[in-house]
Amino acid sequence: MVMSVLRQGSRGDAVKKLQKCLNDKAKTNPKITEDGIFGQGTARAVKAFQQKNHLIADGVVGPKTWNALLAAAESSEPQSNRGPRAALAEIAAKYVGVTETGNNLAGDSKALLAIFQADDLVINGKTDGYPWCAAFVSFCVQKLFKSSPHFGGLTAPREASVSRFLNIWAKQQGCVVFPPSSSSFSPQKGDIVVFTFSHIGIVERVNGAVISTIEGNTNDAGSREGTLVARKRRSKSLVRAFIRVPVSTMYMDARLNELVRVC
Repeated sequence: MVMSVLRQGSRGDAVKKLQKCLNDKAKTNPKITEDGIFGQGTARAVKAFQQKNHLIADGVVGPKTWNALLAAAESSEPQSNRGPRAALAEIAAKYVGVTETGNNLAGDSKALLAIFQADDLVINGKTDGYPWCAAFVSFCVQKLFKSSPHFGGLTAPREASVSRFLNIWAKQQGCVVFPPSSSSFSPQKGDIVVFTFSHIGIVERVNGAVISTIEGNTNDAGSREGTLVARKRRSKSLVRAFIRVPVSTMYMDARLNELVRVC
């Protein structure tokens, strides 16, 4: 199986697939020999890839490294709606137009109340009354995990804080986190986007340096302290990081088999 944990001394088709993925999708330079033998050259290439992508550079290819390699492989493919993560944007789109009553209050909106209840923050016995962009993304990710078998083993976020979403939840779940300047990864539909101004949303499409998003707690001016769920167009220059949720090993295995052919 391609998802085996591999390390120096491993042999076989899984190693050959790893080597081909490093060469063709992760753009290893210099290229390594695709011989199915995990030797010193392959170990160096793995460690370089891990270090470049903020993983523990131990040369061991486990789930987090496989997930990052899949993200790199998918980034080299034409954009499409395929893949289970794309459904996150479709879930978010159903809530475009949901509006608060002002002052971050849900009022009589059942949808907005459900969004506020998707995180664990309670203030003076109330679940609303604070900025809710992270709660909206948490809400959508929870629905994604419940509706798809491809995210088994992950814990859905319940975050009211953008910082905690990025620095705690994403790291705990083994998400691929990458900057807009990344040479390994490119944003895709269904990725989560964290902005430089303490705001968060969901990528719907990418067109060069412009990303189309769905965001909670915004307004016509694109504020991070607005009143509704809305579609926005943002420059990549405003992006701090993208978050790509990992998929199950079964899906990862099938997708890598599709993207990386071993002769």
